[in-house]
Amino acid sequence: MRYYRIMSEAYFRHPFSCSAGGGRWNPKGSRMIYAGSAPTVALLEYLCIKGTAVGGNPWYMIVYEIADENWIGTLERESLPNDWNRLPHGKAKQDFGKAWLEEMEFPFLKVPSSRVNIVFYPLEHNLLINPDYPDIQDLLKVVDTVSFDYLLNFS
Repeated sequence: MRYYRIMSEAYFRHPFSCSAGGGRWNPKGSRMIYAGSAPTVALLEYLCIKGTAVGGNPWYMIVYEIADENWIGTLERESLPNDWNRLPHGKAKQDFGKAWLEEMEFPFLKVPSSRVNIVFYPLEHNLLINPDYPDIQDLLKVVDTVSFDYLLNFS
């Protein structure tokens, strides 16, 4: 399976790096990589987070491949609370993500995208990646890196 991640020019040469700044699924201090099931999912997720700040900067699409799908867990949408996709990020989702990272049961977890409506795109999702999982670079391979620009029209 292939997954896609957006990285800036400053960081794309280190595709397994990530900040511990926190997000929807991880609290500040817990390292987690976010990727999308399709390039469009990754593009939309990043655009929604960064907004128009993405315009005018060079970006890179990192293409990962997971050879063995048995390493991927799934968090079903039905098991989430009704407000799971609201902003600001709720502590319960971050606590869940932190527990998942610490359990080290499996290195990847499929979660619904809060940006893509599952009614219209039932197969699209995000992938949480535990960068501290043992041998993660053997389980997750970088197969391509593509330079691109967000072409935003501000007029």
